[in-house]
Amino acid sequence: MKLLKTTIIFCLLPFSAWAKDISASEIDDIVNEAMDVFSVPGIAVGIIQNGRVFHAKGYGVTALNNGADVDEHTYFGIASNSKGFTATALAILVEEEKIAWDDPVKKYLPEFEMWDPYVTENFTIRDLLSHHTGLPLGSGDLMWWPDANYPADEVIRNMRYLKPNRGFRTTYAYNNTPFIVAGAIIPAVTGKSYQDFLQERIFSPLNMDRCTANTPKMANDKNLTEPHAVLDGTLQQVKRYLILDQVVGSMAAAGIQCSVDDLLKWEMMHLRHGEGLMKARTHDALWQVNTPIAVTSAQMESDKTHFRGYGLGYSLNDYHGVKVISHNGGLVGMYSHLTMVPELDFAIAITTNQQSGSAYNVIKTKILNLILDVKDTHNAADIFAHEQKQKKDEQKRIAALKGNDTPSLDLMAYTGPYHDKWWEDVDITLEDGKLYFASRRSPSLRGYLDHFEENTFIVRWDDRTHEADAFVYFSMNAKSNITGFTMKAVSNRTDFSYDFHHVNMMKK
Repeated sequence: MKLLKTTIIFCLLPFSAWAKDISASEIDDIVNEAMDVFSVPGIAVGIIQNGRVFHAKGYGVTALNNGADVDEHTYFGIASNSKGFTATALAILVEEEKIAWDDPVKKYLPEFEMWDPYVTENFTIRDLLSHHTGLPLGSGDLMWWPDANYPADEVIRNMRYLKPNRGFRTTYAYNNTPFIVAGAIIPAVTGKSYQDFLQERIFSPLNMDRCTANTPKMANDKNLTEPHAVLDGTLQQVKRYLILDQVVGSMAAAGIQCSVDDLLKWEMMHLRHGEGLMKARTHDALWQVNTPIAVTSAQMESDKTHFRGYGLGYSLNDYHGVKVISHNGGLVGMYSHLTMVPELDFAIAITTNQQSGSAYNVIKTKILNLILDVKDTHNAADIFAHEQKQKKDEQKRIAALKGNDTPSLDLMAYTGPYHDKWWEDVDITLEDGKLYFASRRSPSLRGYLDHFEENTFIVRWDDRTHEADAFVYFSMNAKSNITGFTMKAVSNRTDFSYDFHHVNMMKK
């Protein structure tokens, strides 16, 4: 009877998750292997274990060309991990009752419009942060990628021209442009710029002195990493996406720069449910599912995942019995990742200066599997070999594409100025006997057009770091006059932010 009572009491006790401790040498081994396999020049990794900072360390170099050693204070571009900062800044305004999550965006930004009057009037601040707008993946990204030269007010003005491919608030599709709009709520409400508000209300209170949305202040910093990519099989230093001497319009979606030491302070605040910035009940709204995401059978089997979703600026899922809060970030030559496991008081921060998502994913997964005592099957060499095979298969597919060599019309018929409502103007000219494509708003997107078949050409960008050559499909009316063109990436591996397939150019 005594044993039975003890058993019943034990069963009624709240479940407490358990984790193994990880050692510094184990972290070093995992990181060094990933750097070697995926050719990453520099990485910084931070770990919070048992509610305290256990590890904050740099590996490798800031740049292949005359780079210094990476340390825990090195600035990295964190890309889409900026979204969590934007959501948290808005949560501070919710805490102060200056806004509410379900306030219409139009209440603060009267110029804001979407494709439909009903959607416009009912589109809320919560909707801006939840990836359920009804817009397709990456819609409108050419306004800030790969050339960050659209100010936020232009992005807001152009949102009305973006076309949906699903119902409003129905299913998940990742989008950057709504977060740019979300960033504009802050100056509209406070009268302070986005970067000044973050500095005063987030970075300074948390003593984050190596994290900024005001990039000109760190443009000449010596401890700054540079972007890299493997191009044609060779690791190369590439052009920086962000112009550091100005604050870009896409800052609220993808522009913040941070050290891993400061990202650990950021994660510590979150693990403590907003401590130092807001009350727990306000903070925890960020971590409630707003948009469910389908779970695949493979995820259920390998990761024991039963739910996935997006909150406000953060991804949510369960992994082998624990709730995980996370987000990735990727720009040209720089990737980042944050993982938080609140019930274990555990967090991981990873920043890299090479555009290999697999590098940070292997590091993150191996560390998680180790602390959760899960059998690890993430072999870096095998993952790399699989990636290489996929790349070669896609290259073979593209090489096998065959058209004919005869355009439907004389090349001069295709020349002229073209206009799209949200991406604006493109000029098609004749240069050295070939058609030449030049975007006025994205100056790095220009290149010669190779004929493919009939009225279809392939634009091959002069800047080969884009890895985003695209079909250009010219349209023709009954009088055989060219009236416009649409586009589509040639490779299935092209980054979705090259959203050519949403462009609809009309000839002027």
